[in-house]
Amino acid sequence: MALRGAVIGVGYLGQFHAQKIKAHPEAELVAVCDFSFAQAQKVAAELGTTAVEKKEDLLGKVDFVQIAASTQAHFELTKFFLENKIPVLVEKPIAATVEQARILCDLAEKNQTLFTVGHIERFNPALKFLKDNKAGATYLEINRLAPFRPRGADVSVLHDLTIHDIDLVNWIFDEPIVSYEVSGAKLIKPTIDDVSIRLKLKSGIQVTINNSRVTPQIIRNYRLVKKDEVIVMNTATLEAEILKVTHEDPFHTVEKVQIPKADTLALETDHFIQCLLGKKQLMITAKEATFALELVEKFVADIETQLKAKA
Repeated sequence: MALRGAVIGVGYLGQFHAQKIKAHPEAELVAVCDFSFAQAQKVAAELGTTAVEKKEDLLGKVDFVQIAASTQAHFELTKFFLENKIPVLVEKPIAATVEQARILCDLAEKNQTLFTVGHIERFNPALKFLKDNKAGATYLEINRLAPFRPRGADVSVLHDLTIHDIDLVNWIFDEPIVSYEVSGAKLIKPTIDDVSIRLKLKSGIQVTINNSRVTPQIIRNYRLVKKDEVIVMNTATLEAEILKVTHEDPFHTVEKVQIPKADTLALETDHFIQCLLGKKQLMITAKEATFALELVEKFVADIETQLKAKA
């Protein structure tokens, strides 16, 4: 019997969540819900499902929910479903604040209810390639830059983009951050639009993260420097160039690699459903997502202090 699922928040991103559940062979999209009932009706009509006006209308009708509403709504919505022991996948960040995130973690544990967060980059084959090839790493640079778009700008660029990369660093290297330097700027919004972070890990690996929502063009890449090679990867196209040192003329070779493309949202949705069926363990726990948010809040506080001092 298919698991009954619903999506709460079917704006730009939520529509895709609904599509993936609809297409999944072991799930049934039974409803969509949005603060705009007209939007919910529109998406429901497109996908052949039911639109509901209130989250309460889903009780007794769903086996799981995926929440893609605004960050400010994450806590209230997630708390409601966890209180009713309904498994939740909520988009990142887990909540608007660490305090809220901890409450949700405790609630999920108390009610023994499956709870995960949409750190979708863990399903990106380009980042899986990085994790598989990290041996010998000395330095990593991650760039995630884009022109300004109103969608997602209700929070800082750190909550929107940097939180992905902080989670990836924790996941890929699995070692403590022993020191960091951070700087940022506010250009369009009253929240931080541009940030650069330098991390030092316990093993001595240096990581630089550059995130911006105010650059002329989209840039998605990373550069991994190892003892005897450099990997440069376009994380959007999944194209890589690997420079290998030979120590003899011509001193290096360059290999081009094309990683097979994948539908990361479909992979994320499938993983959640397989966890619900007891076939897999969660790839990301709510506590891991909370730790990433803790670091983001710390970085934001430091940048705000720096900007205030310069004002």
